[in-house]
Amino acid sequence: MENTTEPAASYTSVYDEQIAKRLENDFSRIREECYLDHAGATLYSDVQIKNVASDLHNSLYANPHSIGTASNVTQDLIERTRYLILDHFHTSCEEYSVIFTSGATASLKIIADTFLFLKDEKNISHSGHFVYTQDNHTSVLGMREPVAKKGVKVTCLSHSSAFKIFNSPSKSSSSLSQEDSNSLFAYPAQCNFSGLKYPLTWINDVQNGALSNVVSDKSTKWYVLLDAAAFVSTNKLDLSIFKPDFVCLSFYKMFGYPTGIGALLVKNSSAHVLKKTYYGGGTIDVALSSEVFHVKRKNLHQRFEDGTIPFLSIISLRHGFDILSSITMEKISKHVFSLANFLHKSLSILHHSNGEPVARLYSDTACDNPDTQGGIVTFNLIRSNGEYIGYMEVLHMAALFKIHLRTGCFCNPGACQRHLALSNKEVLENYEAGYVCGGAADLINGRPTGAVRVSFGYMSTIKDVQTLLLMIEESFVDGPAIRKIPDWWSDHKTALYKKYYKHDAGTKVVTNDVMNNNANRITNKLQNVKDSVARFINDNQFFKLLMDTSAHKKRCILDQLYIYPIKSCAAYKITGSWNLNCKGLQYDREWMIITSSGSCLTQKQHIDLCLVKPVIFKDKGIMQLNYPGMPAIDVPLNDNSTNNVEGSLCQSRVCGHKVEGTDCGSDISEWLSLAIGLPNLRLIRQSDSNIEKKASNTPELSFSSQAQYLLINKASVQWLTDQVSDIEVQKDTIIDRFRGNMILSGCESFEETEWKRINIGKNCFLVTGPCTRCQMICIDQTTGIKTVEPLRTLAEKFHGKMRFGIYLIKESTEDGVVTVGDTVYIS
Repeated sequence: MENTTEPAASYTSVYDEQIAKRLENDFSRIREECYLDHAGATLYSDVQIKNVASDLHNSLYANPHSIGTASNVTQDLIERTRYLILDHFHTSCEEYSVIFTSGATASLKIIADTFLFLKDEKNISHSGHFVYTQDNHTSVLGMREPVAKKGVKVTCLSHSSAFKIFNSPSKSSSSLSQEDSNSLFAYPAQCNFSGLKYPLTWINDVQNGALSNVVSDKSTKWYVLLDAAAFVSTNKLDLSIFKPDFVCLSFYKMFGYPTGIGALLVKNSSAHVLKKTYYGGGTIDVALSSEVFHVKRKNLHQRFEDGTIPFLSIISLRHGFDILSSITMEKISKHVFSLANFLHKSLSILHHSNGEPVARLYSDTACDNPDTQGGIVTFNLIRSNGEYIGYMEVLHMAALFKIHLRTGCFCNPGACQRHLALSNKEVLENYEAGYVCGGAADLINGRPTGAVRVSFGYMSTIKDVQTLLLMIEESFVDGPAIRKIPDWWSDHKTALYKKYYKHDAGTKVVTNDVMNNNANRITNKLQNVKDSVARFINDNQFFKLLMDTSAHKKRCILDQLYIYPIKSCAAYKITGSWNLNCKGLQYDREWMIITSSGSCLTQKQHIDLCLVKPVIFKDKGIMQLNYPGMPAIDVPLNDNSTNNVEGSLCQSRVCGHKVEGTDCGSDISEWLSLAIGLPNLRLIRQSDSNIEKKASNTPELSFSSQAQYLLINKASVQWLTDQVSDIEVQKDTIIDRFRGNMILSGCESFEETEWKRINIGKNCFLVTGPCTRCQMICIDQTTGIKTVEPLRTLAEKFHGKMRFGIYLIKESTEDGVVTVGDTVYIS
């Protein structure tokens, strides 16, 4: 029983019962899912999509560049949508223009390409400045190169420097009457890493010359580019009060659909500093083909919208705005903040049984004020011994709970680097060690390369937060969990308010001094972690075995042999001898199931695939498929596709590589669709002549993921099984979860991690590396039931490196034979 005296985070609902019920019904399709990546892309509602579909079904919309009734209707709706957008941001066409783009990134590119930093192109000595803040999206960073090529001075303002400048009493500096150049300042309305809301008062400050002293240039006119992509989905942007010169945004972040459409809002009085060279269809009044002559249209958006704009997507926007207006942005902002506040507090007080904190939170505010903090919580999890848990481990475990998260640096390298206290040198060293944006290298030298981000949308619920906290407590807390206010928290919070928070600027932001203190604390913590790891390795037999390079290697026995004829379906156990061909074991992963969209169906999306059991009858030339409650059906083994029912070719992708197969016919399709419960499933068999290779010397693969063979050491499985304490896990079937081809007995546990080459019968195999595990091993292959084990134990014992089993390739491309009971020689 929990200690009732422990502190608890509180949650206050913002929505009334009517709104909450409506949203629950409108997002019933995700009732079993926990979606927490709204800063990446929010979700569209059922009503929104139904209205879009009904609109398109009942209307005729033609190209707006044509002349006619349908085209005129389309053009009228597009212009009405522009008014709707401006009205949503509390402005009008008299003050701002809407240029439709493919998204915020395309809007930023327009500014980079067309902004006139030179007032007089003959006077290149005075070219203006481009200044941006450290915590900017990579799309803003991408502006630097094209801007620099114009001879423009580029300056990055560190986080602490920016707040120091704008918090200074003398922050504004009147521009001189003689302005020789134009300069541009770019910053986000909300940081997509930490959720910090930057002061919109900076807009007026910059336009009044607050940065002139920074760049030592008082003869330049300043303009402001506001990246509002992460802000406007859950916050009110009032352009009648704050008037940036340029605003970029993406609509899918606001209401999920349609994608591929965004906007650049341009203040009309600033439009003259955008000079566009290229022109496409619809942007000119007249042009000569025989001479270099054209006249661009007078209207701003007509000059910038090259070609036919995505008019059906633009028309669909109004249905998204209808959803937001039915709740109000003020209420949405308070709602997502309330959820973020509850999660932030819950994580800050959650501790392991030894009193060590579970989470390291990355925040620039105390997360207690909706004016300065958005609906984003970013963190890393920490083990009870002080080790960081890699974000990929968290991601895999979250998938078991149907939780959708974002991990990494979220395309914001500056904020990521700052919060993780990484120097430029360390970032580059991490890159050399294998880290790339969006990659899986989550821990390098024990330190995180990124983080876990939770972001809320207008339809998020308290249940989503509770599901996440349940996953963390069940999977990563060395229990029983205790909840307490951290020893340092009260003093730290008070110090932030008294010394570091600047109330006069209307924001609360931690300065560089605090970040340095945090970095020093992290450094001390890491040293303690290293000492703990050293003690752990010294005391733990498993790690001694991994590190003992002189461990005695014995001969082993090929104890069991399996193939998986249909990718992600049940195994077929081989009892005698079996043929090897150029791709691996004969018939292993030679078939796969594809969906109506052409993608490969796996147990990650549908766990019942493990109940589809193929049986090979070589003598009859058939593979029989079985599923509980269904009559069996036969698939021919004959390689000649002309004997198939249909024989049509299908293309799909497996692990990023194109594969091509032969359709096994409509009868099999109907059987699979009835068994699995998904429409229009197809079974395809790999075409030998269409195997894509990464390089000329790459071995041929079937529909397998990584290699020709997967080898599992029975002793290693037994060691892991002994560590699993969950009584609900059927321990005698744990080995089946690893879906190995070759199961060896007679070996020491984990000695396979040192092998380079093995011989089975007359066949020589090379070890290509370990198998990295994910949530697939949490599916009981005999029942289709999901558990958190053995992934949780595997991650804990391997310290986040979830590797189990080794991949093999056959050294020779010649056919061979292996037999259950063969002696395995290690060389």
